[in-house]
Amino acid sequence: MKQESVLSLTVLGARGSMPVEGKDFALYGGSTSCYLVRAGEEEIYLDAGSGIAGARPNDSANISILITHMHLDHIIGLPFFSALAHKNRHIDIYAAARENLNIKTALNRLVTAPFWPITIGDYPAEVKFHDLPSDTLGTDMTTHIFSIGKVSVMATHGTHPNGSTIFRLTYDGKSVVYATDFEHTPISGCDNLIEFAKDSDFLLYDAQYTEEEYEKHRGYGHSTAAAGLKIAAAANVKRIMFVHHAPWRTDEEIAKLEEKFVNRYGNVSFAKIGDKIVI
Repeated sequence: MKQESVLSLTVLGARGSMPVEGKDFALYGGSTSCYLVRAGEEEIYLDAGSGIAGARPNDSANISILITHMHLDHIIGLPFFSALAHKNRHIDIYAAARENLNIKTALNRLVTAPFWPITIGDYPAEVKFHDLPSDTLGTDMTTHIFSIGKVSVMATHGTHPNGSTIFRLTYDGKSVVYATDFEHTPISGCDNLIEFAKDSDFLLYDAQYTEEEYEKHRGYGHSTAAAGLKIAAAANVKRIMFVHHAPWRTDEEIAKLEEKFVNRYGNVSFAKIGDKIVI
C-alpha cells in the first residue's frame, strides 16, 4: 500500500516537570512530554515522558524515539512503552550525551534494579541506541543532520540546565520544530533558534511560565509564550503550539491564556492531550 505524504503530530503528553492528575488537568492533560510524529512508514516519538505510556503504535510502522535530554519528566514513561514488549519490534532511540553519559548508560542508571526490575536492553524488542554528537550540539549555531527513513532530522543545542536538544523534522516539504526546555536567554540562543526554525510550518515551543513567573525563575531553562511569539515571528513560522505546561497550571488557567493569545495573534494554540495536527 502506498504511504500517504502527510506529516502529522499527535499530543500524547504536554505537561512539564512532573505528571499531574485530577479533574482540573483533564483537558490539557497531566502526562509529561511526548509527541507522536507520523510520516509515511515512520512513527517518531518526541521525548518519552509519561505520555508515551498511552501510545498505541501501528504494527507495521518503524519506531524511533528522539529524546531532548535526560531529565526525569522526559524519559519516565519509556519503561511503560508498549512496543518494547514485542519480540519482533525494532526501536531506534536517539539522544546526545549528557554529563559525559551516553544515552544507553544514562537510561541504564534509571531503568535498572532496584528502581526497575530490568534494563531497556532486557525487553523483548530490539533496541538500538544512536548517540548524537554532543560536541556539535554543545555550542550555538551548530547542527547535526541525519535521516529516519524519508524524514530529514536536524538537531541543535538548546539553552537548559545540563543541556537540551532542539529537533527539526522535515518530510515531503513540511517541517516541524520541537523546542521544549528552552530558555530565551542568552540572546545568542534565540538567534540560533530563529535561524534553525526559519520558514518552518509548525513550532512546538516551551511556555511553562507566564512573564511574571519567569522573572522568579530565570535560569531554570524554560520560557514564555510571549518570547515564543517573538521567535516565531522572526523565523517566519506558520503556526506555533505552546507546550510544557507548568504542573500547577489548571485547565481553566491555560484556557484563559490560550484565549488571550489566540485573540491577539491568531495561529496559536496550547497543546491539549489528544490533539492531532496535520502539518
